This record gives sequence, C-alpha cells and structure tokens, in this order.
Amino acid sequence: SSSYSLKPTASSLFHHQSMDVARHPEKSKPTQKKLRAKDRPLANDFVSDDEFDRLLDAWFGNIARVLVPGRGFYIWGGYANLGNYPPFLKKHGLYFSQAVVWDKQHPVLTRKDMMGCFELAFYGWREGAAHRFYGPNNVPDLWPIKKIPPQQTEHLTAKPAELAVRAMQYSTVAGEHVLDLFGGSGSTLIGAQRTGRKSFLMELDPLYCDVIVDRFQRFSGQAAVLERTGTSPIPMKAREEQMR
Repeated sequence: SSSYSLKPTASSLFHHQSMDVARHPEKSKPTQKKLRAKDRPLANDFVSDDEFDRLLDAWFGNIARVLVPGRGFYIWGGYANLGNYPPFLKKHGLYFSQAVVWDKQHPVLTRKDMMGCFELAFYGWREGAAHRFYGPNNVPDLWPIKKIPPQQTEHLTAKPAELAVRAMQYSTVAGEHVLDLFGGSGSTLIGAQRTGRKSFLMELDPLYCDVIVDRFQRFSGQAAVLERTGTSPIPMKAREEQMR
C-alpha cells in the first residue's frame, strides 16, 4: 500500500499526484460505498508519485508500441499534468506538438477558488515519419464544445463524443483504426461509429465496461455481443441517436 504526506515538500507539489492527494487526502483511500457510475473514484487516480510515473511510462510505452510513425495522439488531462507528461512522451518517441484546449462552454463546480472551464489535450504524433493531418487549414487549437449536462453524465470525467469526432476527423480517415486505452464512458466508440472508424477500447473498471456497452447499444441500436459467450449481456434500451 502507498503512504502519503499531508504536507508535501515544495518540490513534490509540482507533481500531479502530490497536489491532488494534498488537496483531498480522503480520496486516496478506497471506498466500499455503492456509488453511481459517475461518482465512482477512478482506478489509479490517486497513487504515489513514483507509481504514477511508472504508470505513465507504461501507458505511453503502449501507445508508442502500436501507433504508426507519423500518426497522431490526443491525451486528455488537467493542467496539473503539464509537468508530468513530456518526459515520458519524449522517452517513447512521441512528439508533443501542442496543447488543444477544450472550452466546456459552462463552468464546472470545484473546491478551488475559480470554477474550471477548460481541459487540455496533449496533441502530437509518433516520431519516425512525416505526420499526417487531415483537418482544415488554420484550424484553431481552441475547441468550444458543450460539456455533457450533469444529469446525463455516466462517468466521472465523461467527454462529449464530439471531442473524439473532431480528433478522428483531423488525424485519421474513414476505415482506419483508433485506440483508446481509457475507455471511460465510451465516447471514442460513439465517435468512431459516427465517423466510420474502427475503434479499440480498454477499460479496467467492469462497471464502466457495462456503461460503454450500454451507451453503444443506445446510440447504435445494435446489440453488443460478448465474444466468448456469443450473447449480449446488457439489455437493449431505447435508441438515442443524438447521444452526447
């Protein structure tokens, strides 16, 4: 088990994990409460600084292992990650070109002095070949896209599918493969359905796996079949073609 200091040193405060644990130490402890999907703590969200670095190394290493040279990546995260991501991106030959700013169009309530209105994506590509970009000329790095309304949220950090749609349109063409190592609420899967891409998602939390399948079925009207059983374990619900 990991241990945390409630009074981190000045240097450790620059690390994403130390800042979060210092601000909300109670969140670093597991909970046995039965929570709604959107209220559940995220797996690996509060770990030691060393463990977080190990995870970053593994995550970005997996991205580099399968990403075609010259093809793009989008890694969403808060401002606190600004100092943590670049060293591991560089280590694995992932060129960090710029940050994309998601303007949520409506502030998010927080315990901070000011409400949060934006989120960042680290955008770049795997080194080794000229990068491919299929977006329009002079496209801005500010994406004003309304966040999912709280009453429709099914994941703690749910992203509107339009974010995935835009990234896919800028960095892939129809029929190509897209990988999301943090499936969450399945927005990448929905975006791939909308744009004709083939997506591959991974998600650690079984509850969120069910959320992804349920959202896919509601959006597409198709039953998701579990390969090892040949059955569809999640009941079909009413179609939601305009799902956010």
